[in-house]
Amino acid sequence: IYYSDENIGTRKYYADPEKGNEELALFGTEGFKEDNEGISIYDTGNGKGFILISDQQANMFRIFPREGTNGNPHQHDELRSVKVSTNESDGSEITSVPLNDTFKKGLFVAMSDNKTFQYYRVEDILDTLLMK
Repeated sequence: IYYSDENIGTRKYYADPEKGNEELALFGTEGFKEDNEGISIYDTGNGKGFILISDQQANMFRIFPREGTNGNPHQHDELRSVKVSTNESDGSEITSVPLNDTFKKGLFVAMSDNKTFQYYRVEDILDTLLMK
């Protein structure tokens, strides 16, 4: 489970209650303008993919590796950030399911503070990260 602790970072815990409530990671603690907000997870299979976290006041999303970094599944170093059209986004969702000829690798949706939604091709958000 990942959750945004707004002015601190993103916290990671086991989803299985049998494993206890030990914090596995705290990441995204630097570089955010103010609030860490909405979290979306893009699945590329086998426990891999990307964690996208809204940097609300900067109107961008910061991208982290889902599987961790340097062989440590609980170390999530930022891969890149991407500027978006959303204004102070609290919520987002992403799918890796091919939807049509426009959204071949999936769809990323982010909501602005005025409740409008922006739709993005996953290729435009993740770009070269998809090729690794």
